[in-house]
Amino acid sequence: MRSSRPPLRRTQAERRAVTRAALVRATVESLVELGYARTTTQEVQRRAGVSRGALTHQFTSKADLMLAAVDHLYEEFSASVRQAAADLPVEPSARIRLGVELIWQRFHGPLFIAAMELWGAARTDPELRTALLPHERRLGAQLRGLTMEVFGERVARHPQAEAVYQVLLTSMRGQALTYTLQPDAPRAGPHLQHWMAIVEALTPP
Repeated sequence: MRSSRPPLRRTQAERRAVTRAALVRATVESLVELGYARTTTQEVQRRAGVSRGALTHQFTSKADLMLAAVDHLYEEFSASVRQAAADLPVEPSARIRLGVELIWQRFHGPLFIAAMELWGAARTDPELRTALLPHERRLGAQLRGLTMEVFGERVARHPQAEAVYQVLLTSMRGQALTYTLQPDAPRAGPHLQHWMAIVEALTPP
């Protein structure tokens, strides 16, 4: 016999959370597909299927909406890296080589594309630049910690770990940017071996 009870209604907080999640997903999709300039609040509203009032209640500016989208992507990125890192070997050399590949693979995903769109736009958008700089510093610190988790304690405690991390990060960003213009280029060129060698130098036998 079927229950005659009506379905439970979601609370206002639950409805707000659902609306916010829909807006963030729509922003990510639009940033990746259309780029920053064409990702208007109207486009996000249309994709999310919400009213204008619902959007402005959640986000007071386009910059706030963009940063929320990047936060969402970073959470997905860090969760996927930590999950994959759990299966990395303990032996330092093997861990580093697989760890470099693991991090490099993430530079081909939506997080990098969305971040690249925001960096370019922030150059001429003072409001976005003001909002983005502290946000980038926070995510940068989190990314550094995550990278050291991947490479292991021996690398993390080395005096040159910070310098090597910065070289690795800027080099990967530059190479990934090149691939946005050459999408068919091979992803496993000699740069991958160079990155591995740089990090392995921190853990001599």
